[in-house]
Amino acid sequence: MGMTVYNPDGSVASVFTGIKREKNTLVLQQLALGQMPMPVIITPEEALKSVNMGCSLGLITFIILFPLFYIRHKMSKAGPKKDKA
Repeated sequence: MGMTVYNPDGSVASVFTGIKREKNTLVLQQLALGQMPMPVIITPEEALKSVNMGCSLGLITFIILFPLFYIRHKMSKAGPKKDKA
């Protein structure tokens, strides 16, 4: 089981299947396009750059509102779908 990342058109961009530390880097195990295994290496310098990205208003509001988004997502999948005929 992993985390699936989608393209805007709904197709699978990548599936992250694991993460481990090797010396001073992080190695993300992923399936590129959902099929081709490819490790992704994150260096300490790149990890520091992600801190700036993490301080964005968009990410902060997403984290704060995540429970609402999750409940809304689960409710939209629950229950029978009604035809609009």
